[in-house]
Parts: sequence; structure tokens; C-alpha cells
Amino acid sequence: MPSAEPTRLTDDLWLAAHDGVKGARLIGDWPLGVGLATGLLAELIHGGFLELCEGELFRIQDTVAALPSDPALRPVLVTMQAEEQTWPAPPAPVQVRATAHEEQWGPRAWERGAWPPPVQQETRHRRPGHPLNAWISYLAYDSRAEARVLDRLSRTGLVQREEHRRLFGGTTVRYVPFDSYASGTPANTITHAVQTGRTLPWADVILAGLFLATGLHHHALATLSPYERSLLTQQIRTGLADPGGSGVKAMLRELLHAADAAIGEAAMR
Repeated sequence: MPSAEPTRLTDDLWLAAHDGVKGARLIGDWPLGVGLATGLLAELIHGGFLELCEGELFRIQDTVAALPSDPALRPVLVTMQAEEQTWPAPPAPVQVRATAHEEQWGPRAWERGAWPPPVQQETRHRRPGHPLNAWISYLAYDSRAEARVLDRLSRTGLVQREEHRRLFGGTTVRYVPFDSYASGTPANTITHAVQTGRTLPWADVILAGLFLATGLHHHALATLSPYERSLLTQQIRTGLADPGGSGVKAMLRELLHAADAAIGEAAMR
């Protein structure tokens, strides 16, 4: 019996990417993998565990006790933490003095009413981060992100594990949505919101953006007219607009652009 707890946006993406009757996957492995990886990173950014700046991810929480209990998110942060342990120690800050004023005015020029003495300045080294593109690829490759999402979905009862015997021995395992309602709800929610003029919450804004980036909108949002699709695109832009340019919305916007680029580059190979 499926749980009544609300699903997360990455769970919704996986469900929407599978046919509710046959369980068939509606998009390719790589677009889905990139979408799931991006969804997990979006959840971490929105939850305050990660920051994204100029193509690099930075962990905010430094203690194990502060890691999320979520079975899909915690392993991502633990892996990042382990990776950071292999980084070389950052060099100590270097103290420098600007001597231009001293050379021009002399060491005691301020006593003669000239410019004040030069102040000691500190050169700080930038904190290293995790490359966003590398982490999207890492989580997408070998179904790493999908494994995390399936673990979370299995606990809610929204997916079923199916085993099929092979003709010459052995079995294959696949996961399918519990039913067509579970797989259809995420896209139906977005479709209904667009058609009724309702503003999408942040999770559905990201989910809709991932539909477009992965090409899943051709299946999940097929009932939207061209005009309604333009309204959805405008909703995504408005929902991620950040006048300050450095808040969570700006980070999520950068994240979606990276996902779109990762899928587009793969398609050109």
C-alpha cells in the first residue's frame, strides 16, 4: 500500500518518466540520470545543505550530526564529505603590505599631514568547491542517482520490484510505478496548474524545468497546447527570477541550465 506522505520532486520525476501501465521508460537512460541527479542537488540546495556558485557546489553543514536523514540525500553529502578529506590542505593566508604609499610619502608621511599610513592587508585563499558538471555526471552515471531515488520510493510503496526469468537462466530485475495514478500525478498536477492559472510551488517549477530539459515534456505534458507551454515556460522563468542574483532561486536556475547543457552535449556526440 503506497504511503500517504508527499513525494519529493526527484521521486516525481522518476515516476513521471515511466509508463504507469507497462512500466516502460519514456526517455533515455542518460537524460533521466541527469534529471535525477539535478533533482537531488536541487533538494539539497533548497534544504540549505549545499550552495552553488559559479559552477561549483559547496557544502554548508560540516558535521555528521547535521546531515539529513533522507535516504536519498544523505549518501550524496557523505560522499562529498569523503571527497573533501582527500583534498590537500589549503595554504595559509599570506600577509602582504601595500608599499606604494610608503615609497611615495615616506614611512612618517602621515606626521607631515600627508596620506595616512598604509594598512596591512590579508590575501585570503578561495575555499575549494565540487565542480557541478562533474557531480551531475557522477550521479547520472551507472544509475547512482536512480538507485538513491528508488531506495526512497521503495520505502513509500510507490514502486514495485519485478523479477523476470531469462530464457537461458538468471533473472532480470526492474522497478515500475505502483500504478498509473502514481506515475501520472506529477505531470497532471503541473498540467492542471497551468490550465487553471495557478502559480506553481518551487518544487513543481524545478520539476517542470526538468521535464523540458530531459525531453520528458513530449510525453508527460503532451496535452498542453503551444500557448499553455509558453505559459509554463514563463512560470519557470518567473519562479526562478532572483533580482539579487545570489539567492536560492539563482542557484536553482544555474542548476537547470547545467542539466540542460549536460543533456544537450551528450545528444551532440
